[in-house]
Amino acid sequence: MPLPAHGLRPTSERARQAFFNIVGDRIEGARFLDLFAGSGIFSFEAVSRGASLACAIESSRKAADAIRERSAALNLPIKVIAADAFAGIKRLVPQEQWSVVYADPPYDFPRYAELLGALDSQLPLAAEALIAIEHRSGTDPFNRVTAGRLKLERSAVYGEVSITFFETSAPG
Repeated sequence: MPLPAHGLRPTSERARQAFFNIVGDRIEGARFLDLFAGSGIFSFEAVSRGASLACAIESSRKAADAIRERSAALNLPIKVIAADAFAGIKRLVPQEQWSVVYADPPYDFPRYAELLGALDSQLPLAAEALIAIEHRSGTDPFNRVTAGRLKLERSAVYGEVSITFFETSAPG
């Protein structure tokens, strides 16, 4: 079953593999949240690498349905929410703590500060959760943005794509 391509900007294979290499063993048993999921490729890869559950949040109903159908056909633990990222975060069950999050907003996304704020204040996160947000290289959408629980760890550049990593503090 082909995945929808209309309007999607897929992350390069190089950037996706780099992300999973950085995440490493943290993916094993993780609860993985895939924001702006598109085709759901990050969710599929996360569960193939041992995540206990992935949740794909995608605003395109057609893309969300395709992820849902494909994950059901393959009997994979992927939950799908057809909503924009902000509404989807609000629909998550507060007791479900997410340990790895990947957000891949559109290139010209104007709401990075708001997204980081929603992840920080509304998303139930596990201790030492890792949050990665993709953005266009050469931009710094998190400049002068402060977050309570989230600490900027690093940014990595992969051609036209950069990924900025945040982490929650360890308890205590």
